[in-house]
Amino acid sequence: MPHLPITLVETSSKGAVVLIFGVDFHVTDSTGKVTASTIPNEQGDQVAKIETPSKGNIRAAAFSRDGSLFAICTVDKGVYIYETEHWTTVRSLDSEKRSNALAFDPSGEFLVTADKFGDAYRVGTSSDTPAKPQLLLGHVSNLCAIDFSFNERPYVLTCDRDEKLRVSKYPNSYNIQSFGMGHTEFITSVAPARFALDNVVTASGDGTLRLWDMPTGELVQTVEMSKYLAKYYESGAAVCSENTYEDRTAASQRYGVLRVRAVDAIEAFVAVVERIPAVLVFPFCQGKLGEPQVVDIAQPSTDVGVLGDRLVVSYAPKAGGELVVVLKYDGNQYVADDELTAALSLNVTTRETETVSQIPSIFIWGNKMYLERPKGEEGDDQEQE
Repeated sequence: MPHLPITLVETSSKGAVVLIFGVDFHVTDSTGKVTASTIPNEQGDQVAKIETPSKGNIRAAAFSRDGSLFAICTVDKGVYIYETEHWTTVRSLDSEKRSNALAFDPSGEFLVTADKFGDAYRVGTSSDTPAKPQLLLGHVSNLCAIDFSFNERPYVLTCDRDEKLRVSKYPNSYNIQSFGMGHTEFITSVAPARFALDNVVTASGDGTLRLWDMPTGELVQTVEMSKYLAKYYESGAAVCSENTYEDRTAASQRYGVLRVRAVDAIEAFVAVVERIPAVLVFPFCQGKLGEPQVVDIAQPSTDVGVLGDRLVVSYAPKAGGELVVVLKYDGNQYVADDELTAALSLNVTTRETETVSQIPSIFIWGNKMYLERPKGEEGDDQEQE
């Protein structure tokens, strides 16, 4: 019987790895051992049991910067905050609107959620802070990604379906520092970095990474992913079959970037692209993104997490195949980390299912055209579950 695929990967500064599938998730340490989980585990008392979210599949997740807190939001408007020492629930609430993304502020005192109606709310993470969500800022379009910069006076970075990056001061986020304008499709991911305090990288359905100067909103650099990935379509290695991604559009070649993250340990950015069985690592040199290392993997990725200088990459489903692969930096380039990959493959098992659902293409929830939305939901952009 097939197993659910892992669709999201989150890592903490303490070395924890969270692997998310459906309504559940596993927590492992840096050696690949499962330390906590929402589902029963054969290791018994050695694994902390986490309360399973009751509000549907997990849509987004984030750790606080010190790794002491972890939060998720679900498709049915649930928001859950956990402390990570014993993995007990600190706070749970129902958001007024469905959240698409979330991030802890730099202090960890507040969790900020970004919703489908363009609003960002913050909620306290302890009994000493407000439990009722407070409006922080608003766009006029579906929010797709959120994060905070690492500046001494941090910015809150919000990205929307109308191709905009907004850089706002925090916590007085009605003060807008700048806008980043240049993408031609929805923005999927935003990546600030400790090694480039005034810069941020965004990823988009338009097949580009873009490097911005946050104080001014200036577009510093545009990287076309097709330059490095067209060969996967030409060779037939790109996965476009209907049993992998639910994508009802006619486009034969796409380079929608699923995720971009900073790899602070080596001063680089890593990106993964829908349909493409590869990971791209861009060094950050002299204020710009350099030529990437393109690392082939067995199947298209669903997400990538950063664990020090290692990359934890989750796969699109394949019968009998690995759920994740780990890449390690050997001082010059990324190579397979066979030891940690084997440990995760041995220890991490997802729930069995009669059939493995297709992974919704980012072009379904991101594109504004009705024909690219889930069937039967003309007035909404909710994804199929």
